[in-house]
Amino acid sequence: MNVRQQQSLFFLTLPDLQKLCAVRVTLCDGVADAETRSTQMKMCRQLLFLHQDVLASPVPGIFSQIWVVMAIPFYKAGKLNAYIEKYGAKVEAPQRVIPVILQNCLSYSLVARLAPAWNKTGHLLVQGREFLSQMGKQNAVVFDINVTETQVCLSIEAYTIRLPPPELEEFDISQSVIKDFDTHKNAVIEGHSILSNWCYVLPSMKMGQILSILHTTPPDCPFHSYRDFQKHWDDLYGYKLPEDCGNIQIYCSIYFRMIGGRVFTYPLHTSLHRCSAHV
Repeated sequence: MNVRQQQSLFFLTLPDLQKLCAVRVTLCDGVADAETRSTQMKMCRQLLFLHQDVLASPVPGIFSQIWVVMAIPFYKAGKLNAYIEKYGAKVEAPQRVIPVILQNCLSYSLVARLAPAWNKTGHLLVQGREFLSQMGKQNAVVFDINVTETQVCLSIEAYTIRLPPPELEEFDISQSVIKDFDTHKNAVIEGHSILSNWCYVLPSMKMGQILSILHTTPPDCPFHSYRDFQKHWDDLYGYKLPEDCGNIQIYCSIYFRMIGGRVFTYPLHTSLHRCSAHV
């Protein structure tokens, strides 16, 4: 459920773009797309928190490249190159900052630096580091940044939403199957038992199809424990996944038709939300 409130517009004067430069960073070749994407996002976030006076963002549509915007004296100091070399990446020659590059870097940098106080959830930013475990109403905003040669326009709309953690019953799984799954730690709920198997997956809210539900991660999953997932989500998105408190975890294998038929693993109670008319 989304309840929309008032929209606000803010206009900011840009600094002199002639005093800034943009560089394109290219990651090393020979790495799988999924790993390259993770490295791209980790590098962006690390740059932003290591150097407060830079802006960064993935190059749209290219997993192996990053834009970094900074003051020209910062670039000449060589601090960026020293960091990039650790990843075996290459830095292209600096170029003039144009509005579209600055807009992408401002948007990504703002979202990255706001987490986990505000967390990206599709087109929303949801308030609170514990937002994944909240049952009631939560505050959220939608913001949009538009950059011209002379100014920045920031649009903010406030919402009240509900984003409760999903339960197995929501996916139209029979009680007998759920009971067996809860009783046996090696049990697996196969796809034919999941009658409502489409869901939205955080943080992008892309639609995926649940193939199976397990108590342990599949053998081909790069993460072998819940703590691995916690670190991954923190590194890439700033999400603070809830502590497991000794509970048995539940994982889902999710198929994504729109990204090459790839299958990924997600913790159920922290990153899955069933498709419905009110999401």
